[in-house]
Amino acid sequence: MGYSKYRLNKIFRKVTLLTFLLACIISSLSLINNTLFETFLNLSPFHSDVSKFTNIFESILSPRCSNFTEYNLDSQPYWQFYGFQHHMKLNQETLSNILKIDSKQEDEMMRLHNELLNNYLTTSFKPFADLQNKFNENDKNNNKGIIYVSGKKYYWLTMISIKYIRDILKDKTPIEVFVPIKSNDDQHCNKMTMVFSNVKCTYFSDYLSHSQIKKLSGYQYKSLALLLTNFNDVLYLDSDNIPISNINDMFENPNYLKSGFVSWADFWKRSTNYKFYKMSGIEGVASPISSTPSAESGQILINKKSHLKTLLLAYYYNYYGPGYFYPLFSQGFPGEGDKETFYLAGRVTGEGAFMITGQKTKSFGYINNKNSYVGQGILQFDPNNPSRYWFLHLNYPKLNVAEMLKNGYFSADKGQRYWTTIRYAQDDSKRELFRQSVGRDLEYEVWKLMFELLSKDFKGFLIFNEIGNDEMADYVKEHLVKLENSKIGKI
Repeated sequence: MGYSKYRLNKIFRKVTLLTFLLACIISSLSLINNTLFETFLNLSPFHSDVSKFTNIFESILSPRCSNFTEYNLDSQPYWQFYGFQHHMKLNQETLSNILKIDSKQEDEMMRLHNELLNNYLTTSFKPFADLQNKFNENDKNNNKGIIYVSGKKYYWLTMISIKYIRDILKDKTPIEVFVPIKSNDDQHCNKMTMVFSNVKCTYFSDYLSHSQIKKLSGYQYKSLALLLTNFNDVLYLDSDNIPISNINDMFENPNYLKSGFVSWADFWKRSTNYKFYKMSGIEGVASPISSTPSAESGQILINKKSHLKTLLLAYYYNYYGPGYFYPLFSQGFPGEGDKETFYLAGRVTGEGAFMITGQKTKSFGYINNKNSYVGQGILQFDPNNPSRYWFLHLNYPKLNVAEMLKNGYFSADKGQRYWTTIRYAQDDSKRELFRQSVGRDLEYEVWKLMFELLSKDFKGFLIFNEIGNDEMADYVKEHLVKLENSKIGKI
């Protein structure tokens, strides 16, 4: 027999009230006894496994010491590019003293690592065992996919990257786009699933409570997306990152198949505080790790079955990143944020990480009218072949055409090419011509795709609140014509 709408609403209210009361009881118990809290949490049907870890992080594993906010030294004089000599020493003594860390903070970080590694990142903790079983089940042939974290500020950039994959690379690898909270007013992700084949939208709010999600932002979302995706072999991409090489080659790369995790280098030398290695129990390998370059996490290639502990520890590092782990790992060097959390988590758990070392990371940009180089982004390469480029990370300026319009990018006196030169950081003697080195006219390709997105793929759908697609397409078309007519751009 069916239920009336009134009766269904009444049942729903009762379930909601019971859920609320159970949550209150669990929260109260957490203040009384950790073991009881874990028991109730493990039995709770109202939490996903990742949500259960989030609750553990928030309650039992909340740091009981002050944030890392004080510095003994100004870090800026020590900023150094990887692979270049510098007059300031960046040795163990310096790396131990840029950030001010007292004994209480050091002891607390050691306690937290011991708790995590010995009690929670083990099969004796049911949510970990459940996640491990899930990842083992997902470890099937061809369970490979690409994921992004997107949202209002990033949808357009995500569209460009996906369109390049589908239209230029002709690649059909499944794609999953993560968005923090589902909103009826936001139809961008749903529209992407209709425009592009084999693209799925996933919302954090389907797995975590709104209160849990609101405690996270920006950099912190990446580790969460990597945990939640059902893909087993995962290529994570920032929205402003465009893969320009065969995706399958990436998943079949020998270094990835051997290690299960490939991490790319940033421009900078590693600036992690040396005390971290003792805090995390890996003091014995501090020296080789400290000699690696800083990590650049605009792209991550990882196997979830072999690196579950790494992903959970990276999630913890990001959960408490802004106050604790971001300053501990970077000490005020450029790009401080989530970028070190994945590589260092791989070393702490012992699951490993292949870091591309021994090669300087390349920048691409242009030479301005003062004969000075102006960088536009990062070129990341095949781990086995530094001359073969895999990723175009367009981090400055990002190709948000609405913002570019506001900033005068499309004014009549503009129209030069901005992707003309490749060089190592701070080394003008190693300049290369962008198009000749990459092998094609990427700048023209990307702008043409942007025009198609506006004039064809999303025609009639308002991408930008500030300006309609047709009007924006006119500006993009004018710039595209300038690229076509420029001397460097002719084929």
